[in-house]
Amino acid sequence: MFKESAPVFKDYKFPKLFNTSPDVYPEDDPLDMDLLKKIRPFAKFVSLYFRPTYVGLENLPAQGPALLVGNHGIMGFDAAFIFLGVYDATGRMPRGLGDYHLFLDPISRNLWTRMGAFSGTQENAVRFLEAGHMVNVYPGGVRDSMKGPEGRYKLHWEKSYGFIEVAMKTGAPIILHMGIGTDDTYRILGRMRLFGRIFGHSKYAVPVWFGWGPLPRPVKFTYYISRPIHLEGSPEDVSDRALVKRNHQMVWDIGRQMLETGLEQRKSVWFG
Repeated sequence: MFKESAPVFKDYKFPKLFNTSPDVYPEDDPLDMDLLKKIRPFAKFVSLYFRPTYVGLENLPAQGPALLVGNHGIMGFDAAFIFLGVYDATGRMPRGLGDYHLFLDPISRNLWTRMGAFSGTQENAVRFLEAGHMVNVYPGGVRDSMKGPEGRYKLHWEKSYGFIEVAMKTGAPIILHMGIGTDDTYRILGRMRLFGRIFGHSKYAVPVWFGWGPLPRPVKFTYYISRPIHLEGSPEDVSDRALVKRNHQMVWDIGRQMLETGLEQRKSVWFG
């Protein structure tokens, strides 16, 4: 989930509507813990619907930087529960990298940044990791959260090397969190391609989905959290594309194995 360099459609206009900088700085951190403390009881209440459990919370660092990397569930709201689990286990609130559409207008930007999210640029990620924060990213981004029926429980990271480059630039370990149940909240019938054209990229084609009416099905979420993964190379090696791709393949293979193991261990979509 790092901003792609160019949209597919040349007449894409949305980024030009607002003159909003994507940059956020740790020394002027907009995170509003008072707001998050007010939201937390609601998030805890909603979590009763999905009953999330976490395997491997002990792998999260009590201090220092880490790049948290996960698979996004359908429609992406599952992110709230990994953030809740991390905060409850460590007392640390990760910063989240989000799709830049969420930060185009000043109102949305103010809300999301107060909640600890910011536009998914490498520069933002590097700044906060170097300042010692945990930073969360979904490399599949919108491709993951708006996947078609064929994309369930697959890592949509084919074009996503930015998170590897960020980890190499900062020396921060990668900690994977793979969610099981997050792709079962809705049944996906297909995708509405028109929305992809409107928003300038086929990845924004909105899924045609149903759960319990418009509500997601109350399936059980289980998050598997890996041990810290230290990549090969140093900041100077980021220009070595073969090394970047080798690190990418290693992390992808670990994540894919975690998903496969989690699905094999699950006995019921409803009870885990």
